[in-house]
Amino acid sequence: MRSPRELSIRARLTLFFVVSIAVVLAFTGVALVSLVHRSLVNGATNQVTEVMAEVQARLATTALPANHSLVLPMVGDVVVQVTDPAGGEVWAASSAIAGEPVLARATSDNAATTGLAAVVLRRPATATLLGELSQATVQSITTSRGPALIFGFVDGASITHSVGDLLASVGVSFPLLLVLAGALIWFGLGLALAPVESIRRRVERIAARDLSERVPVTGGDDEIARLARTVNEMLDRLESANRFQQEFVSNVSHELRSPLTTLLATVERATRLSERADWSEVAETITREGRRLDVLIDDLFWLSRNDEGQVELRHVDVDLDDLLFEEAQRIRAMSELAVDTSMVTPTRVTGDPATLKRMIRNVVDNAARYASSALTFESRYDDDDAVVRINDDGAGIDVASSARLFQRFVRSDPARARTSGGTGLGLAIVADVAARHGGSARFVAVPRGTCLELRVAREAT
Repeated sequence: MRSPRELSIRARLTLFFVVSIAVVLAFTGVALVSLVHRSLVNGATNQVTEVMAEVQARLATTALPANHSLVLPMVGDVVVQVTDPAGGEVWAASSAIAGEPVLARATSDNAATTGLAAVVLRRPATATLLGELSQATVQSITTSRGPALIFGFVDGASITHSVGDLLASVGVSFPLLLVLAGALIWFGLGLALAPVESIRRRVERIAARDLSERVPVTGGDDEIARLARTVNEMLDRLESANRFQQEFVSNVSHELRSPLTTLLATVERATRLSERADWSEVAETITREGRRLDVLIDDLFWLSRNDEGQVELRHVDVDLDDLLFEEAQRIRAMSELAVDTSMVTPTRVTGDPATLKRMIRNVVDNAARYASSALTFESRYDDDDAVVRINDDGAGIDVASSARLFQRFVRSDPARARTSGGTGLGLAIVADVAARHGGSARFVAVPRGTCLELRVAREAT
């Protein structure tokens, strides 16, 4: 037998509602039977009181025979028995119990309104009769023969019969009602969940065939419509991610093929013409292409870890001006470019030193790659942001369309970038680092060359 967790949602909900309704019906049935029984008993008790009052009034004016008991007519489901004060002789009785011996005796009871309570006398001869009588009541009366006791009883057969009929009705109708409710709930849940199952089947077909397909959205703003829109939004993201993955793999393959092809061609040519090969040139080519591969793999690894949220940032004080001075010294040592740091002012932020250094180095390397003769560094505060600008005196770019340059594997001049060692990933890393430090990266218009502006939040959030 399957556990509830293995059942479908439809089956589980149906089971839950059916069990809930069964519990409600059970309590309702018990309450109904109890209420009806109490109502019948209260009605019979009131009737006993009324009948006893009528008998008392009758016996006050009617002479009781001395040699036998007086037979009283039946009134509803009430029977009465009048005995002498000692409870040893029956003076009068209802026709239903005429000829029966004394059925009860009286005892003192301060809690009763009459001060007396009836105690039924159990005898083998009257056991059957007493089994049908209930609600015994007693009080003192005055008759033509003197003081007497009058006992009133409810013929319980009628109450028992009525309650039995009610129990039979409840026992038949409630299970039928429960079965009908279960069937309606099962059918209703099927109708309610049919659109969800339709969406599931459609998504299954889409996942197996073409991510460009979408789930049809019904009108309105109910849960099903919102689910369909959410699924379509998810499919949009999946399609974009799938397209990005395909483009990424294609770009990585293309970027890896170029240096590998150069390496293989250089080695094969040098091996084939070993006597005439310029081995210093071969070593230089292998070193250059190897460095390109190393930079590409390092950038890919960083982006992959960043996309997976595995790049953990520290939050310590970082002096961006010191990083700029370090980069200026590095560029002067490795090239003939002039670096102007006159506009670098003390600029401290809270962030991760390693990633901020990588961000600035990527921007500086990119600027140095396209500069003609000089670079200009600038750092300052702008309200809650620290601003760094790096300007080269190269040919410049179209600022209006420069946002695309921060995408992966996008270059302003692909052929030129590959020959100079660019991978098309440096600015993508710059944009990611700036964003993770509460800032941004963008190109800004300048009179000459290209200027890239970095913004970093002064305080980490």
